[in-house]
Amino acid sequence: MFKKMMKHLVNNPGLKLLSLLLSIVLWMIVVKMADPDATKSFSVPVEILNKDVIMKMGKVPDIVGDTDIAVFYITGPRSYVENMDADDFSVTADLSQVDLSQDGASKLVPIEISAKKSEKWITITKKTVNMQITLEDLSEQKFVITPETTGTPAEGCAIGDVEVVPNLLKISGPESIVSRINRVAAAINVDGISSDVSDNVMPVLYDEDGKVITSDLLEMNQSAVTIKASILGTKSVPVRCQVSGTPAEGYEYQGMEYAPETVLIKGEAVLLNDISVIEIPEDVININGAKEDVEVTIDITPYLDAAGISLVDASSNQIAVKALIEQKELKTFHVPVEKIKLTGLKDNYELTYSEDTVSVKVRALKEHMNTLKTGDIEAVMDVDGLEPGTYTRQLTITLPDDKFELTEIAQIQFVIEDKDAEPERPDVQEDESQANGEEEEEEDSRQRNKNDD
Repeated sequence: MFKKMMKHLVNNPGLKLLSLLLSIVLWMIVVKMADPDATKSFSVPVEILNKDVIMKMGKVPDIVGDTDIAVFYITGPRSYVENMDADDFSVTADLSQVDLSQDGASKLVPIEISAKKSEKWITITKKTVNMQITLEDLSEQKFVITPETTGTPAEGCAIGDVEVVPNLLKISGPESIVSRINRVAAAINVDGISSDVSDNVMPVLYDEDGKVITSDLLEMNQSAVTIKASILGTKSVPVRCQVSGTPAEGYEYQGMEYAPETVLIKGEAVLLNDISVIEIPEDVININGAKEDVEVTIDITPYLDAAGISLVDASSNQIAVKALIEQKELKTFHVPVEKIKLTGLKDNYELTYSEDTVSVKVRALKEHMNTLKTGDIEAVMDVDGLEPGTYTRQLTITLPDDKFELTEIAQIQFVIEDKDAEPERPDVQEDESQANGEEEEEEDSRQRNKNDD
């Protein structure tokens, strides 16, 4: 029986073909059940080809909106679809295919999408069919590349000179984009670095708001530049200020306050080792004739540059200085005359004062004036060679410290008498005067008589 069936099948071609078809269908059904179809969406930037075609016309393409982002989806067996990503597709727009005869300001450029792998297993359906462009005038500008750093060097180190080679970048592209470029920078990472470092980096374009500008329509004559940063040592040193001039009379310079008192500098080790203090010349702060505190702000930079060093933080170059000026107090002390030391008075002479005290005017700062007592003032008077009589003489005043200032001459009136001299008798003197008067009258009478004869 079995042999008859096999012989019937073998000798019948139609049945053979039918069996084959049934097998294929059955296999496809099994595959579909095991690996069903799936769909996946993508949004991929369009790569623009043959820009030079437009640029040779003195024009440059500018993308309208987001039409340079191709949106599409793929359909195919789940095992293929799920393993594909944006990098597996080539998405291009060839500017040589643009129809310049199209009406309107914008032109349509067909977008081509192809799979780089598994192409025969998937189907691509485009949602974005064309990229829209407008043709602008070509603009070209040159920019100086600003060197920048990111990160913080190792402890005890600071960033020295940072330079970019080459430092000039030529950019060409649509005028609407090129005109937005405010500056161009190149940055190098110095985080944790303790020695000189260099790197090849791509220049970054910024607008006036500090936002990065990117466009496939821009051409740069340098795709990468070399940036170098030198790393220097640091040192904290004190700042020392002096003053020139003298305050007004009755005022005294009390010292100085300034901030910051120390600065952090950077430089080569051989230079840092020779610096222990930053000196501000005295002629920078003049207090001549001052009657109040003198406040100045000093830029410390010139005094660092002269030593071949610089500040770690260039923005901290201002030193706020205040020269303290204080007014002195004026006080009169009354020194008892018995405290006056006399020199040169003869033993047989006696001196008496016209007053009980002598006034001594002293000027000093309040804190010092509170410590001065009358007994601390020494008064000396020299009367050597003076004979009995009435006199007014200057005293030599000695104050206990140069913190005190004598504001005017101290003097006193006194009388010197001879203790051994006989006292004059008033009555004898009167008789002698009367006798002398009578003699004068007699002489006058004789003279008149002589003239009459």
